[in-house]
Amino acid sequence: MDTTIFKAGSLTAVSALAMALVIALVSGLTTLLAGWSGLLIGAVVAPVICVVWLSVSRAAGLRRRAGKASQASGPAVIAADRIDELTGLANMNGLNAWFQEKSQRLVEDKKSIVILAADLANYAQLLQARGLEQTNTILREAAKRVSSFIGEDGIAARTEGDEFAAIATVVPNHALEVAVEQAGKMAEMLQRPIEMASGIVWIGGSVGAATGSPLEGPAILERARQALKRAKKIGKGHYVVDGLNESK
Repeated sequence: MDTTIFKAGSLTAVSALAMALVIALVSGLTTLLAGWSGLLIGAVVAPVICVVWLSVSRAAGLRRRAGKASQASGPAVIAADRIDELTGLANMNGLNAWFQEKSQRLVEDKKSIVILAADLANYAQLLQARGLEQTNTILREAAKRVSSFIGEDGIAARTEGDEFAAIATVVPNHALEVAVEQAGKMAEMLQRPIEMASGIVWIGGSVGAATGSPLEGPAILERARQALKRAKKIGKGHYVVDGLNESK
């Protein structure tokens, strides 16, 4: 429920209740005090009631309008120099800004981060065989798949030509477990075919993962990239998690 609208609605209800109680009180006094004395009380109190009611109603209206204006403004606009034009993901500039702007809050929330670094197999050959337009379509599809791993508070970025990163926030005690699970899922997802107008394309890719404190974002990204390099040496479809001896 929107907090601003809830307060405005509550304020309106309170003003209506207050007015009803005051009117009932004045009515009772008027009945008890006959003649000119009752009329005098009514004449004095009635304007006060009107002033109070108008003030409360006006405040409620201002709150409602403020709530609507806040909703209409929508999310903050992301600077163009932080976005990869082809995929719509963050670029390295945007990713570094995210580390700087979000890390302290994530630490205060007692969160760790998992970074998955991935790239496509045989990108140069793919570009030569398919051409720029089809390759760009493939990159956009890969970006879409990578971005499905970021959760609610994370971010996805295109870090190089065919390299991507997905950053997700996790509870520290489960970070390594999540890294292994998500790296395996991403590696599998990159092996799935892409349906294009020219036919089905099989791409494939490799994944490297690393975990740590949000305050060490760039260093964790580098560790994930090093894990990615080890996974690529093993072969397409494999993944390596930094800190574990085994690779898959």
